Amino acid sequence: MTMGVRALLLAAFGWFALGGSALAQTAAAPNTLVDVGGHKLNVRVSGTANPGVPTVVFESGLGSPIGAWFSVPSEIAAMTRVVAYERAGIGASEPGPEPRSIKQIVTELHALLAKLEVPPPYVLVGHSWGGPIIHAFAATYPKEIAGLVYEDPSDFTQTEADILALWEKAGAKDGREGLRKMQEQIMAPAPPGLKAEYREIDRLERGGFAELRAAGDPPDVPVVFLIAGKPQPLPPAGTFPGDYDRYFRANLEQRLDHFSKLSQLSSKGTLVHSSKSGHFMHSTEPELLVWAIQRVLSSSTTHPELERFVGEYTLAPKVSMMITRDGDRIFGQLTGQPAFQLYAESATTFSLKIVDARIEFEVDASGNVVGLVLAQNGRRLPGSKKIRDRSS
Repeated sequence: MTMGVRALLLAAFGWFALGGSALAQTAAAPNTLVDVGGHKLNVRVSGTANPGVPTVVFESGLGSPIGAWFSVPSEIAAMTRVVAYERAGIGASEPGPEPRSIKQIVTELHALLAKLEVPPPYVLVGHSWGGPIIHAFAATYPKEIAGLVYEDPSDFTQTEADILALWEKAGAKDGREGLRKMQEQIMAPAPPGLKAEYREIDRLERGGFAELRAAGDPPDVPVVFLIAGKPQPLPPAGTFPGDYDRYFRANLEQRLDHFSKLSQLSSKGTLVHSSKSGHFMHSTEPELLVWAIQRVLSSSTTHPELERFVGEYTLAPKVSMMITRDGDRIFGQLTGQPAFQLYAESATTFSLKIVDARIEFEVDASGNVVGLVLAQNGRRLPGSKKIRDRSS
């Protein structure tokens, strides 16, 4: 589907599948209302900030309240601080300035985080329409981003040719007009906030998504794309103008191609295609979304408990052990030898799997690592950490 059509239909799927206004009323109980420049946003902050671990910020799909995330934020809150909120006009948040442009939404989210005194770095998690939003936020504030997780995002890379090709494959070359009639039926009972968001999506689509492309690209940070491979049933209102199954398959193929290319722009990019879930993966397969967030957190976290081991240790006049870190893993490398991963046995003792050996790090009274001992075949070879690295 085009981004606008797909976002609208999937929002409608969620609206009907999750109980429509009943869900909105249940989720609308305010957590904290924060003024972001003349209107207040409903926000929930949970978990505890940990040194070196980014805050995780959830950006919902079209018209979705905080409650639509179900248990995922609370699971992540066991690891780090979590921010989940409702955009202006959604749930318990007050209406904001229109149009509800991507730029306006990004500005309001940035202001919200500042008001909450939640400093960067952030790992942003965006579902559906939230995908283009986190993409634009990361492009606007690249130095504040530690990682990105896109949960079945709206395809903000589509060209006019892409859109026309999908309609042709669905057997409905003039499908846009038929869908607009369907949209009117679907949107009739929707709340004002959802209607305001959709109007902006429709405007972006008519403009060829130029505004999204103008935002630029995010920084090179860990990224995971989760793509749903199971079609959602059509909502009860309206009739799809074409072969919906053919359209879905063609759209899925196109999305996998587009997002695979985007994931490759990151040096730590991953794409996962799940045939078990439809669009609302956080409901049907929450463990997959939790895994994706954990993966990005692990890759982006500074891990101060491991960083202190990093450095060069002198074992002999021309022999040293270099200790390096990649995410939550540390490696050792003897002079002239390949690097090998170290596996923790205790807070300061690590083993090697390639040979029967251990490395025991030595710490001073302040907890600073000052040396190590390489234990192998009954021998113990000590090494002192070079002075310039003592501060770590």
